[in-house]
Amino acid sequence: MNTQTGLKAYRFRIPLKQRIRLKGRTYEEREGVLLEREGQWSEASPLPGFSHETIDEVVDALRGKNTPPPALEFALSALDASFSAPLETPINSLLLGNRDEVLAQANACHNDHPQAVKMKVGQRSTAEDAEIVRQVCECLPEAVSVRLDANQTWEFEAAVDFARRTSDLKLEYIEEPLREPERLEELCKQTAIKYALDETLACEQALDKWPSASALICKPTLLGGRAAVERLAATGKPIVFSAAFESGIGIARVAQLAREFSPATPAGLDTLAWLSAELLCQPPIKHQGMLSFPSAPIVDLAALEEFATEI
Repeated sequence: MNTQTGLKAYRFRIPLKQRIRLKGRTYEEREGVLLEREGQWSEASPLPGFSHETIDEVVDALRGKNTPPPALEFALSALDASFSAPLETPINSLLLGNRDEVLAQANACHNDHPQAVKMKVGQRSTAEDAEIVRQVCECLPEAVSVRLDANQTWEFEAAVDFARRTSDLKLEYIEEPLREPERLEELCKQTAIKYALDETLACEQALDKWPSASALICKPTLLGGRAAVERLAATGKPIVFSAAFESGIGIARVAQLAREFSPATPAGLDTLAWLSAELLCQPPIKHQGMLSFPSAPIVDLAALEEFATEI
């Protein structure tokens, strides 16, 4: 689509290197929309099962059929912010897969030296999850923080059981441990568990019900543009920026916000390894717990031709 404002849009589809299961849903590819205006690139890629809008609704909004949903708000606001390269931000290492894969990735942290790691829980029994988390904690350097993400899968009793089994471990926080987020404060008081808000942020504007939240997980693709980020920043709570398995274009734009709003906090941007192709001319460099972008995000035209179609 080539509009009067000079905006071009491309719909892309990239297969994943391996299937990923998140919140009970299996993903085999990542689909989204790339935007380009005057040499600046951004991305609007809602994540099915997490975003409230679909990619078709993003395309309809670009055609003026509806108002921009959050993923498009993020992409459009990014085009208004020049990308100052080189850009570098700390990230947490993502431990994802079966037990052996997670432990192998945790052991690799001895070479990567991240400040933090993140792993998913809630897809196994609480006993199995607790045992894997314990093994991860035992093999990591003591200085590495451990973040968990339950994606709202646990009933209250299961979360209490997991908290009891891991009460002696030093965990930074668990993202969205409860299927009923309105009971998070009750869980915190009963177990002293540290929790962070993620999915709840896309549904709730007022956060007074969660005064004990240790952090707010900011996924701009799910929440919207700069205005949504500024609302979270105004709470005074620590903000942890996070990806939604975007391409390198979207990751670069999230990293740009992370650098501005939470420069010292490791962001959850370690997801590019799961995509089978890279769209950037100069992919980011992951080294020593940092993600570095040597240049502004510019799409590789050969990759664009292979994986995307102009809208």
